[in-house]
Amino acid sequence: MTLPLQWCPVPDASVYQRFLPAIRLKSRRILSNREDAEDVVHESFARLLQHGPAWSGDADTPVVMAWLYRTCTRLAIDTLRLRARLTLTDFADERSCDEACWPGGIALDEVLQARRLVQMLCKRVEEDELEAAVLCRVDGLSQLEAAAVLGVSERTVRRLLERFDAGVAQWREEFGS
Repeated sequence: MTLPLQWCPVPDASVYQRFLPAIRLKSRRILSNREDAEDVVHESFARLLQHGPAWSGDADTPVVMAWLYRTCTRLAIDTLRLRARLTLTDFADERSCDEACWPGGIALDEVLQARRLVQMLCKRVEEDELEAAVLCRVDGLSQLEAAAVLGVSERTVRRLLERFDAGVAQWREEFGS
């Protein structure tokens, strides 16, 4: 049996084991959905095998980690945007007539309102700003760490976050939230 040409075995078999917990945790934090998070994790590692940077053991670990972090973040954002394209009527089928609350006791109307606001925000924010915000605000990375993941300077990350914050502030003024 021959393998497809784009697939190649990982030079260091422990790469998956070393990075899997961090990438899995990151995707779960962003997506809050176990199945979607696992899909993003597997796609991230598949892309690493197909298109990732070349490495030779522990010396290149930061390069591989940064590449995986960036890929995982972008795939998770794409997944969030795909979710945002769903119409609100898609949720009507998931709720039975007797159920007045979403799991956790949150009223479904509140969930749908929050969903609408997030959808509008995703449409208004540039991808690089959103990626920097996710890395710094959701993942808790410092601006220097986010810069390494994004492959830009710390100053660029700071400017992306400033633009993101300004956009969110303007959006809040417009929608009074």
